[in-house]
Amino acid sequence: MRTLLLAGGGLTHALYLANARHLLPDDVRVVLLSPERFVPFSGMLPGLIAGRLRFRDCHIDLGQLCRATHTELLFGRLASLDPEQRQARLDNGDLVDFDLLSINTGLQAVDTIPGLAEYGMSTRPISGFLPRWQETLARLCARDRNNPANLGIIGGNLEGVEMALAIRQRLRREESLKAPVSVHLIHGGGKLLPEFPLAAQLRAAQLLQEREIRVHPLFDVARVDREQIYTDRHQHLPMDAVIGCVSGQPGAWVSTSGLALTDRGRIQVNSHLQAVSHPFVFAAGAVASVAGGPGPGGVTDLALRQAPVLAANLARALAGEPLRRYRPGRRTLSIITTSDDYALARYGNHVWGGRWVERWKYRRDRKVMANFPRV
Repeated sequence: MRTLLLAGGGLTHALYLANARHLLPDDVRVVLLSPERFVPFSGMLPGLIAGRLRFRDCHIDLGQLCRATHTELLFGRLASLDPEQRQARLDNGDLVDFDLLSINTGLQAVDTIPGLAEYGMSTRPISGFLPRWQETLARLCARDRNNPANLGIIGGNLEGVEMALAIRQRLRREESLKAPVSVHLIHGGGKLLPEFPLAAQLRAAQLLQEREIRVHPLFDVARVDREQIYTDRHQHLPMDAVIGCVSGQPGAWVSTSGLALTDRGRIQVNSHLQAVSHPFVFAAGAVASVAGGPGPGGVTDLALRQAPVLAANLARALAGEPLRRYRPGRRTLSIITTSDDYALARYGNHVWGGRWVERWKYRRDRKVMANFPRV
């Protein structure tokens, strides 16, 4: 019996199992490797942080999904990969042999800010962030009204902007909060959302101002301690809680995997989502880079585009048939939600904003989650 190993419980793999597992022949054993059973759908994370959504609304139950699709669920993380022997080593030391491998492990936090892990928290992985955020919220609610607090979000990217807006909305909805909390968005760049068109940057800055979120540009955080954040130029800001939303990187195992990588450390794949150096390895999502593809877009948009092609090509590769071509398109869709009945959408250089965008995004996210068994 041949083995298809799905490394990572990302959205692309989850969509594949939900919609295309049946395409494989009966002599193929499918194993899904994931460190956790409940995987958050990151597109709905701001709604969860803001208190508008529940845990069950935005988490995929891989246990139920695997049972429904006759897939083996193996808990663990990739520690190393030996593509020549077609073996994956897990973090517990176990070895998994495979005939075909698909990678959808996403990105991990890069521990580049001293003190952040000890005195603050990172949004990656999301499963580790959520309990720490709940603990932080409880501490803020326990402060008396004469003890105001400062909460800082590090990162001027889409994730940082959304996190700041979601937290501001949650604090306004939290009835047990007595002390005023100032929300700060801190980033080392000169402008927010550097990969977005100017219209989106200006509208995002306006939204942050309207929600009374203080923005600190050109503040490149070099160190975090219990009460302050610092730059290398001896600037400092008092902070009672710090959240890092800096860009992630593939897991350390990728750099030693023997797979061809881009200069940013992503797995280099061709137009079939197939590793250019090893044809029996496929990769999708943020861990992979398609030659000639557009710039980064939203996680949901990328998964919805790639999942059908990955599904077809895994089945065709096992059957020895010609592979289907992935056409990424020239433009990508990204949506910034304010968690307050307003969202900002960017498609290429076109930008729209309004309540209708938020309602459309909510329906789109619910449609994605409808693919999976309820938690």
